[in-house]
Amino acid sequence: MSDPDSTRRGELELIRRLRDLLGRPGATNAPGPGAGPPPIAFGDDMSVLEPGPPPLLWTVDMLMDGVDFDSAVHPWRTIGRKAMAVNLSDCAAMAAVPIGALCAVSLCNALSMEDALELARGAHECGLRFGCPIVGGDTNSWDAPTAISISVAARCEPGRQPVGRHGARPGDRVWLTGPVGGSLLGRHLTFEPRIAAALEINRHLAPHAMIDISDGLALDLARILDASGCGAVLDEPALDAAIHPDAHRRAQQDGRSPRDHALHDGEDFELIVVLPPDAPRAACERVPLLPLGTITAERGLWLTLSAGGREAIAPRGWEHFR
Repeated sequence: MSDPDSTRRGELELIRRLRDLLGRPGATNAPGPGAGPPPIAFGDDMSVLEPGPPPLLWTVDMLMDGVDFDSAVHPWRTIGRKAMAVNLSDCAAMAAVPIGALCAVSLCNALSMEDALELARGAHECGLRFGCPIVGGDTNSWDAPTAISISVAARCEPGRQPVGRHGARPGDRVWLTGPVGGSLLGRHLTFEPRIAAALEINRHLAPHAMIDISDGLALDLARILDASGCGAVLDEPALDAAIHPDAHRRAQQDGRSPRDHALHDGEDFELIVVLPPDAPRAACERVPLLPLGTITAERGLWLTLSAGGREAIAPRGWEHFR
């Protein structure tokens, strides 16, 4: 019989099947005898190379011309900055301090030498701001659009553990590090990785789960819920208060609602933070964090309406390999 999943596509389905393939006992990345399971499962924002102390983590991201940036519009230094910043955002999601990066590029043969150097300058300058220099890599070229892949190593602070996606519990509160939606008006290139906020959260607020919003608030929160085996209810006034002004501007351009942009646009690179219910509100406001909702035992993602009742939120956002 044929595999009923063989024709299913999409990045989420591919990652699910890769988790089955690469994370099973006996796979090449399985821990050695007596080592126990890795502290962070396959499929989180970063992978743990050494459990520490302090733990050593690793992440990688690839950006492609025509998908993640447009070289006909965006300067190469800005593109390089984004390529580094998306990896630093993964470090923030795990409350890890970046220490060094490798950069591999496949340059379009139409690029000039100065274009290529500007790409590298943007990535290296961004990394240096966070103590993460580029220490090596690889260069190739072809006649197709440019692709850039950066891999970052990071360590947790002494006495701290990485924050994964799997620790949310019913009764926990959901917070955001900043407003969301409408990032394609420019913030997707110029965002600030939330490393400082993440380290502050991990030091003082005992987070149960975190993730950065790369593919959309609804989709990335759903990843926490799936990993944790629970659901969440968002508060309508709190969600509306967390909508970025750019989402309202985008809504005027395309007719979609600001709330739809906030839930599904992606590339905000703010953090979704799940904290215990007794987390001090004053400490949350110092970070600062925006309240969003509550974790529930009932699976699914819902929005409670001010007029009464609730409605389901689709876990929809950006997805490759569709």
